[in-house]
Amino acid sequence: MDEVFFKEEIKKLRKKIAYHNDLYYKKSQPEISDYEYDQLVKKLQYLEEKYPQFKIKESPTEKISSDIEERAKIIPHKVRMYSLENAYSLEEVKGFLIKAEEKIGQFPKLSLEQKVDGFTINLFYDKGLLKYATTRGDGFEGEDVTKNVKTIKSIPLKIKYTKPIEVRGELYLPIKEFERINEEREQLGKKLFANPRNAAAGTIKLKDSNIVAQRNLNSIIYTVGIFENPQVQTQKQLLEFLEANSFRTSKFNHTVSSFEEVENYCKLWDKKRYELEVEIDGIVIKVDNFDLQKKLGYTSKFPKWAIAYKFKAEEKETQLIDVKFQVGRTGAVTPVANLKPIFISGSTVSNATLHNEDEIKRLDLKIGDYVTIIKSGEIIPKIIKVNHDKRSKDVRDIEFPKTCPVCKTLLKKEEDGAITYCNNINCPAQIQRRIEHFVSREAVDIDGLGEAVVKQLIDNDLISKIEDIYNINYEKVKALEKQAEKSVENLRTAIETSKLQKFHKILFGLGIRHVGARTSKILTQNFSDIDEMINAEYEDFLEIEEIGEKIAESLYEFFHNEDNINMINSLKRVGANFKSEKTEIENKLNGTKFLVTGTLKNYSRNDIKELIEKNGGKVISAVSKNLDFLVVGDNPGSKVKKAKAIESIKIISEDEFLDMIGRKTRSHAPAWE
Repeated sequence: MDEVFFKEEIKKLRKKIAYHNDLYYKKSQPEISDYEYDQLVKKLQYLEEKYPQFKIKESPTEKISSDIEERAKIIPHKVRMYSLENAYSLEEVKGFLIKAEEKIGQFPKLSLEQKVDGFTINLFYDKGLLKYATTRGDGFEGEDVTKNVKTIKSIPLKIKYTKPIEVRGELYLPIKEFERINEEREQLGKKLFANPRNAAAGTIKLKDSNIVAQRNLNSIIYTVGIFENPQVQTQKQLLEFLEANSFRTSKFNHTVSSFEEVENYCKLWDKKRYELEVEIDGIVIKVDNFDLQKKLGYTSKFPKWAIAYKFKAEEKETQLIDVKFQVGRTGAVTPVANLKPIFISGSTVSNATLHNEDEIKRLDLKIGDYVTIIKSGEIIPKIIKVNHDKRSKDVRDIEFPKTCPVCKTLLKKEEDGAITYCNNINCPAQIQRRIEHFVSREAVDIDGLGEAVVKQLIDNDLISKIEDIYNINYEKVKALEKQAEKSVENLRTAIETSKLQKFHKILFGLGIRHVGARTSKILTQNFSDIDEMINAEYEDFLEIEEIGEKIAESLYEFFHNEDNINMINSLKRVGANFKSEKTEIENKLNGTKFLVTGTLKNYSRNDIKELIEKNGGKVISAVSKNLDFLVVGDNPGSKVKKAKAIESIKIISEDEFLDMIGRKTRSHAPAWE
């Protein structure tokens, strides 16, 4: 195979990893297990090492995935936050410890800690008071979640230690709380949380702190960032210090001096993990002594003095009773296995995902077969193999439907693809999820039109498709249960405002298959309005860099579907913005590359990025020789120090940047005015 093939393979892997990063870190809706994700990263790492000419600094093998959302307030970390390398066997752990021993000349004393499957948090205290709380973000800076964190009872607002300190750990939802919340959501007809980790991640970013308080999040604290205390020289001493300052630490931490002890501890908690009130997915193994940690150092992503041993997903055998077919938001028809109920990984399950028709053929699966299932952080487990030795004569073939199981539209399978689709955008099975997608924060962002309200409006025949949102009878909405007059007026305002959203966000909201938020932005930079897209040929889409055959085909089909054109025309009539801003770009910055760090006086992170791009500049995400200007605000992170080490980078203030584009400092006006 030639280099061109591997170059494309590397690009595909990066795109796939970016997709799963977005699902896990920003949407809290992972589709694959941690193991499957790590295998993708390892495959990319292997190819990048074999073909270093195709490696880039922005590769997921080099940088931590970010949980930062658009419009969020960002605060730089005082000390960088790293991720942990994962090991899926004790042999890998042994190899890691041998390397550490070779580097420091002795087998180190080790700290063993349970790996809580939660959401990482960074807390900054000064003069003994909690000043702010942030998410891990991209490791260098995080999203401000102070208001919500202050509702968590186990997080102290005041501590004895008075010097500046960053305290770090996991926020998690106790299993009983998770079950209680899901029971309530089921009664209200809301979508269930997949697992406690997803629920915790979604909760900490909620706008309403009252809801956060009601969900009873808890915390486990295990490390620090900025910190100065000569009396604390080991991980064991640090945990004692944290506990003395009212932080909640795990009571099961253990210090050992041999690999055999590590092995015994890991095996013990692999068996006992389901007895805990919190979900753990492994054991973190750390070199205990801080001086030895410094000697071992870091890679670009991980500390070389710590590793996470991940437990294998529990496997059990049960029987396949039947297969049903469900229709998703994009029309994808997915087979779901109905199983003989079985208790696995702490809960009883009766359904498993089968992904697509090809997966059924690959497994050689028939109704009545005995199957092995795993449950790795997902509410619906997965079938991994079939016990053909136990197959009886009574088994039946699984017949994949030719028409949509809901609206009876003829199904279509992607050419060279594995997924079968219902292309009827008015299919009842797709309606609610399509509307939820359209009104989501990443799309037109209609506050007050969440999952429960959308369902309520559909159930009461007030909306049945996306365009109906702009013709709602608000008097009838007021008559619905739990709809106060004030909230309905707020909803009216949010809906009217959404018409003025940027073209790329409205385009993303239409839910075109394979067209994500980034692709939507690329498209609106290449077409002046929606009519240009409607009239474009398949080849016109292909000519755009980063638009491949699958996306081009999806776009062409979407804009040649009569129902879709009717929807777009309806949205046009109510005043939805389908015009690009690309014609307004001024080339004052002529492709100059910028990076922003710290908190700016006049602009949010998103606004300044758009302002740079609007004036012909480019925004990159890391300090490197490719960077031209670092724009520095208040409380900048480690990027400043890195930039100073590269002579070609100019470090400028916000006001100096505004001078470059001939714009005066302003106090409140957003960047798009």
